[in-house]
Amino acid sequence: MNHIKTNDNRYTVVVDNKSHTFDATHPNFIGLVECLKTNDVEEFNELINTGLVIQNWSEGNFRIDGGILYYGDEQVHSVITNRVIQMIRDGFDYQPMLRFLERLYNNPSFRAINELYTFLSHKFLPITSDGYFLAYKAVRPDYMDKYSGTIDNSVGQTPTMMRFKVDDNCDVGCSQGLHVGAIDYVQSYGSPGDKVMICKIDPADVVSVPLDSDHQKVRCCKYEVVGEYSEPLLPAVVDDYNDEDWYEDWDVVAMRSWASDEDDDMVSPYT
Repeated sequence: MNHIKTNDNRYTVVVDNKSHTFDATHPNFIGLVECLKTNDVEEFNELINTGLVIQNWSEGNFRIDGGILYYGDEQVHSVITNRVIQMIRDGFDYQPMLRFLERLYNNPSFRAINELYTFLSHKFLPITSDGYFLAYKAVRPDYMDKYSGTIDNSVGQTPTMMRFKVDDNCDVGCSQGLHVGAIDYVQSYGSPGDKVMICKIDPADVVSVPLDSDHQKVRCCKYEVVGEYSEPLLPAVVDDYNDEDWYEDWDVVAMRSWASDEDDDMVSPYT
């Protein structure tokens, strides 16, 4: 394949009388360079069009331009962009991440959206195939919340409160709201005999990410209790949940690009 490489590591390649330009920002940069070395035209054409795969799947809502992921005209935060591109490079299913983004952009709070990026960048959380994320929560031995003892957190329950009653001030650590978080925080917050529950959260229901505890917890207005935590930690991206034998029944569609580090509840009247 005829090609030109510039000093800034940018390639221009002509294949079948069509010009293609790419650099290190392309999700398949390494593979494309290897194709040039081996003169593999078929593989090159497939890799160069990775961005089109995303765009076609999302009916044009998402696109990659110059190594940057866009949702419509909005540039996606680099935390998510880097994650999606790495998943593509590694050959894993990136669609759960895009579904996560679609749900995230249904969140009415610009501030909450940006705070959640910070939370996810510090504590990698499992993403479900339908775009929710999973986090943990410490509760009493009878599955009631630790603060008030009035909220049932047994499997199948969906604690909910009015969004406007959830404190959206990230500078306040302990306040009103339903709290979930990273496993390290949960285990440090829990007491002997406590249960640790796995919760499924819609990114649109996140209200704030308190700055205390190293961004290891989230305040939200709703979550679903989908299981009880035991070893081992959850995989990065999962297809469905089965409390007793998730390791057998879940369809793991991506490796640990989103590892599992989740957390519990905070001292709020509604934790």
